[in-house]
Amino acid sequence: MNPMAPPIEEQEEVARELDSSCNHHQPSINSSSHEGSSSSSSSSRGNKHALCVVGIGAGGSSRPPNEFTRDATGRSDRSRFTNWLTKTVPLPRCCCPFFGVQPCGPRTRLYQVWQGKNVFLFRGHMVCGPDPRGLTLTAVTIVLADWIFCAYIDDTSRFGFRAAASMVLTAIQVIVNLILASTRDPGIIPRNQVSNATDIISRSRRRVSVEGVSVKIKYCKICKIYRPPRSCHCVVCDNCVDRFDHHCPWIGQCIGLRNSRYYLMFILSALVFFGYIFVFSWLRMRRNWLKTRSGLFRMLADAPETFLLALFSFMAIWFLGGFFIFHAYLVALNQTARENFKRSYAKTPNPYDKGILRNIKEALFTRLPPSKVNFRALVEPDWCSIARMLASSTGRGDEPTVAAQHVPCAGKGSPATNMPTD
Repeated sequence: MNPMAPPIEEQEEVARELDSSCNHHQPSINSSSHEGSSSSSSSSRGNKHALCVVGIGAGGSSRPPNEFTRDATGRSDRSRFTNWLTKTVPLPRCCCPFFGVQPCGPRTRLYQVWQGKNVFLFRGHMVCGPDPRGLTLTAVTIVLADWIFCAYIDDTSRFGFRAAASMVLTAIQVIVNLILASTRDPGIIPRNQVSNATDIISRSRRRVSVEGVSVKIKYCKICKIYRPPRSCHCVVCDNCVDRFDHHCPWIGQCIGLRNSRYYLMFILSALVFFGYIFVFSWLRMRRNWLKTRSGLFRMLADAPETFLLALFSFMAIWFLGGFFIFHAYLVALNQTARENFKRSYAKTPNPYDKGILRNIKEALFTRLPPSKVNFRALVEPDWCSIARMLASSTGRGDEPTVAAQHVPCAGKGSPATNMPTD
């Protein structure tokens, strides 16, 4: 045993101070560094925890260890410098092998513990609906129709390569609009994880004045918030969505404030896409009939893919055309599909109607507001909410869920999941 080593109790105390200082950012680090420096001055230089505290402190001995300095035994101070650097600066994973340290553990992001039913892609950068079957079916239909057109319809066309190239570009535009409409945040409203709903259940409705018109707003018992006007809680995605229009099963996503224009552009581009296919399919069928002068069944036997593609395109044109006319009507009146279905402005004037031109400008050309929820933000466990949910779920026999809350200015030291709130 080293006679210069401090007692075990002092080492454990310094280690606890180090952990608390790393978890509570710079203010608590500075306050704990003075205690660590005083205890380390009377101890040996071999205490790694005490050296880390001294290195991070802001006092007279707050200078970081230098890898060129040497201690009393003549050994290099490189290990102390590495410890100080990894505790102070969050190193990227690519730089960890150069310093001989292990990368930091995984940090919990908000999208990993989000209480809605959304599916997140690319580490929370894309927000999708809970059911991807509709989106997958729509994408496969567009790609398959484009492939059949380029492989079978365009081979005898007099336009040749130009028709196929323009068709591929149109299909790419449809796919891009589909991705933008189905993977963007539709306008999800943050949940309230702090207040308790039991004291305001009795007054679950309020009224606010919008342009001189009294508008009723409701309290959401799931999100524990008073929903803004024109918002609604989607039962499919389990989120309150701002300016909620409807939940589209064909793209598997809610249509709200931040993706309604992309949804409208998707319908318009898909309408042009299938109209393009129908025109060229009809021209080929007509050309074959003029050449052979055969009956309908003979023509179907010669080119069945052309007939099926023309029939499917004709049905898609009627479906998408009706959708586009209906939503263009709603844009001109500045209404949502939900408001039109519930006849919200049958007895009162629409306070959001600013005229046709201004309504179109607001819907298509104004700058979209930023997302109200940062799904990439670091979170920490909310121990009070977890204790309440555990107590309530134990009484009901349900399976408890994990609660989390945002971390302000997280990411400077250790992972945010290690920082309790109380």
